[in-house]
Amino acid sequence: MQKILFKNTVKLIIAGLLIGFLHKYDLIIALLIFLKLIHTFHRNYKADTFSIMFLIGFIVTGAVGLFFEYIGTSYKYWEYHDISRQVPAWLFFAWGGAFITTYQIKMQIYKELPELSDNIKLYITLIIVALFPAFGEMIAINLGTWTYHLPYKVFGVPLIAIAALIIIHFTIHNILSFFTKKSGIKDIVFNP
Repeated sequence: MQKILFKNTVKLIIAGLLIGFLHKYDLIIALLIFLKLIHTFHRNYKADTFSIMFLIGFIVTGAVGLFFEYIGTSYKYWEYHDISRQVPAWLFFAWGGAFITTYQIKMQIYKELPELSDNIKLYITLIIVALFPAFGEMIAINLGTWTYHLPYKVFGVPLIAIAALIIIHFTIHNILSFFTKKSGIKDIVFNP
């Protein structure tokens, strides 16, 4: 499990650095993230680990994330720097990519430790969604991509934003889990 977490942490650091250093070029970042996601979808399809929930989770998380980004920037809770639009073009892909990252981490852990109980899987999900999205934000924020105008920050990310990330990702996870179980869709993460 340590290898899984280390590998995905390195990927997240690279993504955070990429967004941070290239944030002025939001269309280029959007294209790069999109291409990486296409590669990920294709790789999972070829390995026969692709699930329709993989795609649904990506789209739902991207749309929900973009919705909250527009609300947050409209009310000036945060602002993006060095772009000519309210939110960067890459945001949908970054939110959806966060789902893909957390999904893949869980999938890898569940394959390595198939005897985990549902309660332990929920705790793992909670820990993953608490750490990975916020850590990626911390990297990009500290490289000047955006600024929060809210108090009580940890490396530039307000505690309320961390709580919101956890709630959004965990809620989407639970809704998709419920949906797959009710629909009878087999999925290693949501309904093994």
